[in-house]
Amino acid sequence: MMNEIHHDLESHLRRSLGEPALAVSSLEPFGNGHSGFTYIAAIDPPGGLWVLRTSPPGVRIAGPTDVGRQGRIMRALSSAGRPAPAVLACSSEPAIGGRSFALTEFVEGTTWEPVADSYSARHVAEHVVEALVSLRSLSASEAGIGDEAPASLADELNRWDALLERAPEILHEPGRQLVRRLRARIPPPAVPSLVHGDFHYGNILFANGEVAAIIDWEIATLGDSRLDLGCLGVASLRRKYAPEPNPAGSVAVTYQELVSFYGGDEGGMEWFLAEACLKYGAILGYNLNLHRSGRRPDAVYEELLGTMRGLLDDGNDALDGRLDFA
Repeated sequence: MMNEIHHDLESHLRRSLGEPALAVSSLEPFGNGHSGFTYIAAIDPPGGLWVLRTSPPGVRIAGPTDVGRQGRIMRALSSAGRPAPAVLACSSEPAIGGRSFALTEFVEGTTWEPVADSYSARHVAEHVVEALVSLRSLSASEAGIGDEAPASLADELNRWDALLERAPEILHEPGRQLVRRLRARIPPPAVPSLVHGDFHYGNILFANGEVAAIIDWEIATLGDSRLDLGCLGVASLRRKYAPEPNPAGSVAVTYQELVSFYGGDEGGMEWFLAEACLKYGAILGYNLNLHRSGRRPDAVYEELLGTMRGLLDDGNDALDGRLDFA
């Protein structure tokens, strides 16, 4: 399979870039495997290292598996001066080993932890929210997926409610209660902009204390930017569930601080935190059932049942205005 990917990538780039002598001099697996099928490639021209992401083999290319779509988003952001990797090539067609792909620059950066150690947790959070605001300032037509219809907040609830039904039964009742309460309090719509959908510190790369790139755009949509702010709030909440694993990490700031960095009115902002609690509770629960069924084994989800239940309870507490971040 590696030989096929190598051959197809080289052939595709020679044609699409008009470089008949282009060579992919090396191609190796890259990363921990949790972000799909990812490889590191040396390519000349243009030279240097590039990151190749492909869709999984044998799946329909649509939604989160359409890696070409992710490439179009990152290309649009990079071209607009927003923090995203530059894109050399991408396609939603089965162009590389029968898969869609995106080939992006290798960003020299660090995770957020060294930045918090050198500066502060507040510094990290302020700069990440600043990057979020820069995404919000782009119009929908500038986001690389401007031909798609924006998702309403009701659409978002329907999406995670449906996923919750495919999570362990112990999560159903607190999740359904949260869904009912969220449906009854949907805020007025905002001007649609790009929504990352999984906007947490683990998907941010830093360089020299600044945000260098936002990565992993699998579930991005057009919609309400405040949904991404809610995701950051969940990242803060997950400190409560230690020692359960939290691969993305958790910056020691409160949701109220994040709201102040964002420049929003705290009135009604608790809805977006509660919605993010529903989302991540449902996603983690769904992944646990995938593990238990053998369809996608990953034992880490067995260690996260307390986090899943805690997030749904915290979502209800957020709507009541009595959420504890300690």
